[in-house]
Amino acid sequence: MTSPTNTITGVVTNIIARGPEDELGKDEGFISKVKEILYDLTNSMSNKEYAFEVFEKNFLFLKSFGLVFLIILAVVNYVYYKNTGLISDRPLLFFAESVVFGMSGVIPFLVLCYFRNGNYFNNKQIFNASIALFLIFFGLNYLLELSGIYPVIFGKEDSNDKDNKDNKDDEDSYSHLKTSLGTTSDIVLLTIFVVSIFSLFFATAFVRDVSPNYTTSSSIPTYAVFIMEMLLFGVISAVPVFFMASNRKVLSSNTTKEFLLIVVKFSVLHCLLQLSGFYNYLFTGKI
Repeated sequence: MTSPTNTITGVVTNIIARGPEDELGKDEGFISKVKEILYDLTNSMSNKEYAFEVFEKNFLFLKSFGLVFLIILAVVNYVYYKNTGLISDRPLLFFAESVVFGMSGVIPFLVLCYFRNGNYFNNKQIFNASIALFLIFFGLNYLLELSGIYPVIFGKEDSNDKDNKDNKDDEDSYSHLKTSLGTTSDIVLLTIFVVSIFSLFFATAFVRDVSPNYTTSSSIPTYAVFIMEMLLFGVISAVPVFFMASNRKVLSSNTTKEFLLIVVKFSVLHCLLQLSGFYNYLFTGKI
């Protein structure tokens, strides 16, 4: 004789695995619904242009969200700590650092233009885009300093911090607030990074653009150019870390390790941007 427990278990399993059928005999179970959703998603993403459009919208949203978060963090950091870091301590040096940081965003773009741009962008458009990129990265460096993220990254406490610790109560409150902000910023930035990488992988899975379109150096094998381009992209993006660490007097062997890690990160990013169809779209306007 079948026990009531086994009967209930069988019914629940049947509902989940198979479920009731509609008038046409179509399975309405949970697992069937999930399979149907995945099947529809796969069919939709088989259109490379649609897959790239999904990635592009996600990417723009994440960049906008990250920018808004940094601005809020900078305001909170300044209001509570009156902390401007190197911006007030060594303004000219920080200005020079921001120039270097700005150029680290422009030069990779110019390298890409040299290898990949045919007649899609004229010289004036490239110049204007370079100026815009420089200003974005230049301002981003100030924003990262004002938000208190650089002191966390480089592990050095700003001198302005000491002015906020006049007594024990203030110190406790300050430490608690700083810990909370640090934890929140770490979680949010990590989430943005992970979702961005997932979005890139998602696009690469369906677009899979493995044919870089080069308009220069046609005599050199395509993948040799891609490797050279990838290394330049990684190294140029990572070079500012030495200058930044030196400015904060934390230059050490760990800086070299961080440099190599950044090179690897941006090299992987370069590959993902290629596979996702981003480069092809940027220089041809189509996937």
